Amino acid sequence: MKLYNSCKSSIKVTFFAVLLITIGFLIKNENVNLFYTFRSPFILFIGEFFYDIGTLILMNLPLIFMLNGVCKKSSNASVVITAIVGYFTYMVTTMLFAPQNLGSQAYAGGTGINSIFNSLGTSSYPLETGMLGSLLVAIATRISFLYSRNKNNYSLFNIFSKEISGLIINVILCFLLGIGVSYLSPYFYSFLNRMITFISGDLLDPYRIGLYSALDRFFSDLGLGSLIRNPFWYTALGGSYSNTATGEIIVGDINIWQATKNAIFLYEGAGRFTTFYYVINMFIIPAIYLGTWFSITDKKEKNSWMIPVILGVIASVIAGNPLPMEYVMMFTAPFLYIFYLTAVGVVSGALIYFKAYLGFSPVGDNIVSSMPGSFPDFVINLRNPFISSTLMNILYVGIAAFAVCFFVTYIYYHYLSIDFADTGVLKYASRNIIDVLGGKENISGATGGILRLNVEIRDPEVISIEGLKELGPDKIVETKNGISLEYGTSSIRIAKEINRRISK
Repeated sequence: MKLYNSCKSSIKVTFFAVLLITIGFLIKNENVNLFYTFRSPFILFIGEFFYDIGTLILMNLPLIFMLNGVCKKSSNASVVITAIVGYFTYMVTTMLFAPQNLGSQAYAGGTGINSIFNSLGTSSYPLETGMLGSLLVAIATRISFLYSRNKNNYSLFNIFSKEISGLIINVILCFLLGIGVSYLSPYFYSFLNRMITFISGDLLDPYRIGLYSALDRFFSDLGLGSLIRNPFWYTALGGSYSNTATGEIIVGDINIWQATKNAIFLYEGAGRFTTFYYVINMFIIPAIYLGTWFSITDKKEKNSWMIPVILGVIASVIAGNPLPMEYVMMFTAPFLYIFYLTAVGVVSGALIYFKAYLGFSPVGDNIVSSMPGSFPDFVINLRNPFISSTLMNILYVGIAAFAVCFFVTYIYYHYLSIDFADTGVLKYASRNIIDVLGGKENISGATGGILRLNVEIRDPEVISIEGLKELGPDKIVETKNGISLEYGTSSIRIAKEINRRISK
């Protein structure tokens, strides 16, 4: 819960960015023309504007998460400036010290840092380290901030103010981090390239494509999606196709699909690296949204989550972007997130096994916001009789995945979120909560939300607030009917245990 609360605002910003991309997608995507066509220049401009703003936000999520994290740890505005300076110090250091022969996907070209240095004759790019890099900078910022606040009169930086000394220390730490990451990067990319080579060894092997699919989502959540996507989407590692009419050799899964999607005989396997997204966005993510929502036992909280859940499902199905729910799982329910990645791999392997291949039409040329597997991309292919079996297989696998993911999500919140091995932690927690709230005679009932335990109290005067603090909830809030405790995803199960105990 502490980690989630440190990143909660960033997750909301991600959700907002995805909604902007969804609006832009509905206006820009050529496949939506099956339903309607926008011709107004103003509406087209709005669509482009929303899509670009959403894309820019997603491209800078590592920086947003870092700033959100350091702000939560300190109310001092200077720490934000310190973090920003440290972040750019880290990026510039990786640009100057990292090898420049790791492949184009290994470098961050959207920061603008390279353009400043390239004008001086240095043709280099900073490394793309995503969330991992921003996490390192956030830790360095925290260390430098604490050190500057605790410095004594004999400190090396005593001649400077606390803010300036913290800034100097952070620049030094981030510089050292940049050198360290630059030194280790060849080893990481060597390992990653071996993995990519293994996957490309057999592009019709369900196990290898399943591995790729799970890695694709995991890397994308870390802000490193281009590392695994680019080689298969746009290079010969994703397959090659010879156009006999023109003699042109087309490489990359996305390019092959675009070149052959309207042919009488589709190139077998085109779209294999994006087919699983149709199941993710149209079935798995909606199932997790709904499974989470139906798990909530508190009626007021359930009603408050209705609109976000509806918008989340729409963004996933229409625009094909699962990021918001993936971040919620990653930060609040790691077990559920691991299950999700496993399900993605299994679904992808099943689609390859059933020879179901379906590509998509990218909107724009940015690999970050080009999310495949949307409903419009699926529906437009209904007009192609040569892939009807593929579409049916996607539906069959999708329906099965929806049922399994909905069931597992519901079961997780009700039975697996805490003490599923029956070690006694759940009984200990519920018993202590009852005791500090004045005993079961003082409790009318308990309900659980996604992250919050709500307990109805008869007499608030007998509650031991100090006792509650010792039990470790991340936040304690007095409500109209009782008290609210933030216990994360275990709240629903704790509420059930409390109700069971007070009913005896």
